[in-house]
Amino acid sequence: MFKIMFNLMINMIATVIQIIVWPINEIISNTLPDISSKVLEVTGVFSTIFSSMSWALGLIPQPLLTTIIFIIGVEIAKHTIFRSTHLLINVWNVFQKIKFW
Repeated sequence: MFKIMFNLMINMIATVIQIIVWPINEIISNTLPDISSKVLEVTGVFSTIFSSMSWALGLIPQPLLTTIIFIIGVEIAKHTIFRSTHLLINVWNVFQKIKFW
């Protein structure tokens, strides 16, 4: 009987906490970009740009062109990670200033 009451109370507390923290979770989830989709999107754009300029890029060997596209994609991913980490640190500092725990 005590175990059932204890489980019920813990479940109710967990549900209330989830309801309270839901807006904060949504804000964080929506402000941080999905890195993999952004990298694929940017790499696709650069690939499209390079493929439409095939007459000028025909002089550059294909492995070198693929390497350049990869390097640009990695650089964009790196900067996206840096910005996301900086934003996450700022959000954490705001939480520390609120001090609700």
